[in-house]
Amino acid sequence: MVETLYVLILIPVLLYLFFSVLEIWLVYRIALRNHSRSLLFIQGSTELTHTLLVFAYAQFMVTFSSLLIDIGGELYWPIALLMATLLLRGSTYLLLFYRERPPRWMYLVLLGTYLVGVASLVWALLIVVPAIITKSFVPDTTNIDLVLTVGLPALAFVMIPIIAVYKSAFAALRRK
Repeated sequence: MVETLYVLILIPVLLYLFFSVLEIWLVYRIALRNHSRSLLFIQGSTELTHTLLVFAYAQFMVTFSSLLIDIGGELYWPIALLMATLLLRGSTYLLLFYRERPPRWMYLVLLGTYLVGVASLVWALLIVVPAIITKSFVPDTTNIDLVLTVGLPALAFVMIPIIAVYKSAFAALRRK
């Protein structure tokens, strides 16, 4: 049961990192290669991948809340940086979406938010994972049945649109 909780936290985070790398590649292709492709597909994929991150964060808060007493101070800066990049990314999306011909620097800002966001999440993982291991922390498994019956199917379900969006995005970029 405890291993299942670790999987339900780490898999969405790893998927978020993987899909963020794909989004970085897509934004890079648009920003630096003069693709005129709409950002609509990236906005959709970002919304879905952020859902993975929220799922993992909520699961972490429920199962590891007592661990936060020990490492909360260390997590402040990486989490604050991640939140700032998500806010800046959302604002940049709005600017890009509503401009007919957005300047290239806006795409570079968007690309920067992805890179800094991924780096801050990795920074947070480098704090959390060793703390779990060295403190031999046992997560709270009180709600494991609910997590397994609702969480796993929801996680599997969200993968369907994510895969469809990325297949479409890469196909559109190959046509250019």
